[in-house]
Amino acid sequence: MAKSIYQIQALADIARKYLTTAYGEYLILTSTSNYDLDALEKALETGKYEASFRLFLLHPDETINYEIPQEDIILGSGSYNENYQNGQRRNLNINLVNKDGKYTPSINTLWVQHKFRFDIGISFGGETFWFPRGIFIMGNPSSTHQDSDKQVTLTLEDKFALLEGKMGTLETTYEIPAGTNIKDAIEGILTIDTGAGYPLDLKPIIYDHNFDGIVTPYTLTKDPGSNFGEMILELADMLGAECFYNDLGNLCFIDINETIQDLNKPIIWHYSDQKKEFLDSSTSYDFNNIVNEVHVVGDNINGKICSAIARNDDPSSPICIRRIGRHIDYINDSSIYSDKLAQDRADYELRCKSILNTSVSISATFNPLIFVNNIITIEDEFYNFKREKFVIQSISYNIGVDNKMSITISNLTNANAVDNEENRYLSDNAHNFITTAYGEFMLVGRR
Repeated sequence: MAKSIYQIQALADIARKYLTTAYGEYLILTSTSNYDLDALEKALETGKYEASFRLFLLHPDETINYEIPQEDIILGSGSYNENYQNGQRRNLNINLVNKDGKYTPSINTLWVQHKFRFDIGISFGGETFWFPRGIFIMGNPSSTHQDSDKQVTLTLEDKFALLEGKMGTLETTYEIPAGTNIKDAIEGILTIDTGAGYPLDLKPIIYDHNFDGIVTPYTLTKDPGSNFGEMILELADMLGAECFYNDLGNLCFIDINETIQDLNKPIIWHYSDQKKEFLDSSTSYDFNNIVNEVHVVGDNINGKICSAIARNDDPSSPICIRRIGRHIDYINDSSIYSDKLAQDRADYELRCKSILNTSVSISATFNPLIFVNNIITIEDEFYNFKREKFVIQSISYNIGVDNKMSITISNLTNANAVDNEENRYLSDNAHNFITTAYGEFMLVGRR
């Protein structure tokens, strides 16, 4: 296999004990020792490792309160799911042994306000390497007991659910005046006191420097009963940003112009039907919803309606207009206040809708180096894929011992080719980023 992105500049920032990987994604080295990334990659390819899982209960500021003993996690009964989307991206279900009642939900054990951190790990060569997979809030737990079998099931929700749930609900009209710095507005929302003596979110946000200085183009008003999540997503639309929480619980605002630069993204993994890690695959084709032309209409600014069109005119694309005719999607969004923002949105939506027309579901061995909205290649003799490029749409796996995961991916050959030489991949010296994924954090630590 060709060198992975993790090897390209693997020790570039060892003096700081961390490697930055993309727009807020960090590969953090928690030991002064150099890690043998070749050995890590080889273990993943050959399957000569064991998957591990751990769960931490957190304080309100998201520092660790205590680790739930790994032997209390019931393997084979829970699941982790992550989808490439704005807002809530991930959820976690996990079962705990509750023989002495210590996890039975109560104000003194596990309760409404509690947050959790979930890590996945791989063990080989006598060591375990850990990778965080998100900060979660308590959903709806349940407790069962049958004879000596006593369990608690924790349904844990993406941290963004905090902003969209009852704690994020507006009790009165909330207004952000026109001309307000959007970053200040976001941070103002996150620092609102919850009534329990701490703010909604203490973590610093990951805010793309392309957005520095941008202000609200109009007064944003939300009525009672709405929520802060809706407000933040509308502010993200004003920026032209994807918005989500990353693996370490930082709220990220990533320029959509960066996320669509698929040609410039590194390939983070290669799967082949000739290798042990590739178990099986299936392909689906969504012909009814093919889109190769997107029309975006925004607000009326000083008598001029903001608008733009994006078309797939790439002759190498099997769904380009020349091959199959025009298949149009029409978007009306009053938060768009300039032709440039309309064009950015049209380009973004065309990319997103194009890649969803051909999707492949893969069953593969467990791999913590896989992230949504990143590029992998597939070699599959049956489907005649010859190192075909795909973007990862979703990842899921059981909290178990089978060392398996399911990945849903979309074929990039449908997408309109976009190659922006100005993009910051592998060259953002201002932030010293090694780019592999958007807004995700990967922590590698020895046990």
